[in-house]
Amino acid sequence: MKSFDKIEDGHADWIRKQKLVFVSTAPLDPNGKVNLSPKGYDCFRVIGPNQVCYLEMTGSGIETQSHLQENGRITVMFCAFEGGPKILRLFGLGTVLRVDSPEYNHVFSAQYTPENCDIYSAKGIRSIILIDVYKVTISCGFGVPYFEYKGPRETLNRLSGKQTEEQFAGFWVKLNTTSLDGLPGMRHERMGEKWSVLSSEDRKKLKQFKGGKWWDVQYLLENASLVAVGAGIGTVVGAAVAAVLFMNKYA
Repeated sequence: MKSFDKIEDGHADWIRKQKLVFVSTAPLDPNGKVNLSPKGYDCFRVIGPNQVCYLEMTGSGIETQSHLQENGRITVMFCAFEGGPKILRLFGLGTVLRVDSPEYNHVFSAQYTPENCDIYSAKGIRSIILIDVYKVTISCGFGVPYFEYKGPRETLNRLSGKQTEEQFAGFWVKLNTTSLDGLPGMRHERMGEKWSVLSSEDRKKLKQFKGGKWWDVQYLLENASLVAVGAGIGTVVGAAVAAVLFMNKYA
């Protein structure tokens, strides 16, 4: 395996030729579900040596958004199905740029046009996932089989053309408000006041598994009173044990 601290020009050229990309995220909860999603269409863009993005369409799940809101971790994988074998992974930290936001509009207008994106005019786009890449790896891919690319499925574009943006917002409310593990999911003003922004309860859920380790400095700072009480109890227990041992020795 070869490692790089940025996407080199040769990597970017190869990425642009790929027709399928896999995206993986996971919650911090050790019992949470790791998610892996395939992405087709011409949705992926290399913005620079350490930044990429892709358009996220409406789907039945909201795992990627939920996980990124909680911890930001994301891995992107490409593998060669034609030509020489190769697996390329991008390790990064992702940010959800929800549709209609100024950040979304900025990236969308800079990266996508009707000429270079086959879902440019599609309805039901939820967000752009913006990824800051800190590591690139390339491995052999000798075990990946050959597949012949025949073209994109038209089902998603066809179905989206039959829906209004209001209907998609209703779909978000019905199926996209929480992840499989209960983390907050899609939030947008199109969904109505209740789901327009993250609530205080949402934010509590996102913080539930952050820190919590005795060696986590941030956790210690945020929970200084608990730590002090724990240390006090430990001191009292320790003194009691020492007293018992002393009395047993000299009784």
